[in-house]
Amino acid sequence: MISFIRRYLTSWPAIALFGLILVAFAVTGVSDPFGGSAPAGSVAQVGERTITEPDLLQAIDRTVREARARDPAMTQAEAARQGVVELMATQLIGQAAMEEMGTAAGMGVSDAALDRVIAAIPAFQSGGKFDQATYDRLLKQQGLTDRRLRQSLRGDLVREQLIKPITGALLVPDSVAELYARLLVDSHQGAVALVPAPVTGPATEAEAAAWYKANSQRFTIPERRGFRFATLDRDALSASVTVPEKAIADTFAKDPAKYGAAPTRVLEQVVLPDEAKAKALAAAAAKDGFAAAARAIAGFEAADIALGSQSEPAFAKATSPEVAKAAFALPAGGISAPIKSQFGWHVVRAVSVGSAGKTLAQVRGAIEAELKDRAVDDALADQVARIEDGVEAGKSFADLSAELKLAIATQAPVTEQGRAVPGPQGAAPPLTGDRALLAARAFKHEPADGPVVEDLGNGRLVVIETTSVLPAAPPPLKDVLPLAMAGAAQDKAMKAARAKADAVLAAVKKGTVFAKAVADAGLAPPRPINGRRLDIIGQSQVPAMARAFLDAPAGATQALAGPGGWVLVHVDRIVPGDPASQPGLIEASRREVGSSLPGEMAEGLAKASMATVGVDRNAATIRTVRQRLSGDGAQ
Repeated sequence: MISFIRRYLTSWPAIALFGLILVAFAVTGVSDPFGGSAPAGSVAQVGERTITEPDLLQAIDRTVREARARDPAMTQAEAARQGVVELMATQLIGQAAMEEMGTAAGMGVSDAALDRVIAAIPAFQSGGKFDQATYDRLLKQQGLTDRRLRQSLRGDLVREQLIKPITGALLVPDSVAELYARLLVDSHQGAVALVPAPVTGPATEAEAAAWYKANSQRFTIPERRGFRFATLDRDALSASVTVPEKAIADTFAKDPAKYGAAPTRVLEQVVLPDEAKAKALAAAAAKDGFAAAARAIAGFEAADIALGSQSEPAFAKATSPEVAKAAFALPAGGISAPIKSQFGWHVVRAVSVGSAGKTLAQVRGAIEAELKDRAVDDALADQVARIEDGVEAGKSFADLSAELKLAIATQAPVTEQGRAVPGPQGAAPPLTGDRALLAARAFKHEPADGPVVEDLGNGRLVVIETTSVLPAAPPPLKDVLPLAMAGAAQDKAMKAARAKADAVLAAVKKGTVFAKAVADAGLAPPRPINGRRLDIIGQSQVPAMARAFLDAPAGATQALAGPGGWVLVHVDRIVPGDPASQPGLIEASRREVGSSLPGEMAEGLAKASMATVGVDRNAATIRTVRQRLSGDGAQ
């Protein structure tokens, strides 16, 4: 399940080789491994540089999140058991050693060079150009600072200066490319035989206990946290809030236009710079119509003079109280005399008389609801402030709940995903709704933090207190005894089958023909198989049996565990193939081999860097981190 992590992390020098890629990853999930002074329990001292435990944990966390994006079933515990802790520690040590050696040799990176590289990272660009706002936003999202990013980038560039001169001109000779291509077309011929697991009967409790002790990590339950919470009930507060009639009336009187209380008019208007021209327009409007006069005297079209529906307060704000008063004194179709304001001389026409405006009785409900919402918001804010002040004063959750009349609910320990006992064995249904959200929030806090107010969105506020932390650990044997007994029985059957498989392997090793050794063991006759490595290139899922068969030399026999027993894989002979018969194969092999050479060279350089600068690796810290994350040490 974690094979792809191994495949990429075991070639960690290639990451150093392509250091600039790490910079782009820095904003999408790869940690900056260099920072801070060494606290007690550091991972390693590399020259003058200290790799801390938080550095290692960040690298592991982001690597596992990347793995989970491809395999949702991946867990941190499984990754730790597969070796991600040791691999990431090695990666960080190698990177630090190469940077230390490059710095000691006088290699450096100017601020201008850093600026150019940052500006070229696509993640920081908008419209193909560097965008400072995008840069600041992405750094903030990833919890990075400009200084830390530049520090990481500087190290990447120093490592690149070390490696490029060595790897830039690597060539693959024709003889090497042809040899590699020949390996792909050689035909393996042989056979496979099945050694089925026999029926051995049920396991005893003692056998189950022994098997469980050796395999308890398979049952490890992730860290779980218990919490209690109380909802700040907006509905309850709303029911207790009353709005005085005076407050409703005062709000209506203060801004009647907001509630549609002011009368309206549909108006047209022309504003001219001098009184004489305004009087001429008013006279022409009385004779020819307002729109015709506006066009003839001022050059305005109908769209230029139309104001639409206006209330007197709104029109007064746009013009002046005097202009608005005159406009709202007009009858429908009436045209005002010129009225002066700071903008010039106004001539206004009342196209029609709109509504008379709503009364207080008509808008009372809307005003009451608005004032009530404000009052509830204020009450909630007051509750939050009292809770925060109470926590600072040392009050308990129970005391605060009693003071504020809050109902406390308790949740037994669950995982961050809201499961009590994850996994297929008797798995409890996960929490849903707000409780699922609260389970994740409980992992943000520690019991020592006390009650904390969390906003769940849509106006939902909850006071939550993390009350207990259960570290990752296997459950007691009694809770999984049926599964342990089944596992022990299967293990006993597989061991019996392995004994028979070992007998066949021993006979073949002494010179017995594979088919005869299989028959002598009382097994079904083997089935012939053949194939080439070329046949499986590009396949995403290659069975372990096929891979083992194609990787083994002629005459080799091996046993592989299968779902119902053991599979014996025997290579009888290897018939050489002709790579020239496959067009383009030799050139493709040259590229394949060439792509691995920089990594090989970089690996050697990294090892030399470690030897040069000196590495003091703290195996105890790495082992402790592995045990804590995997749960293997939490018995």
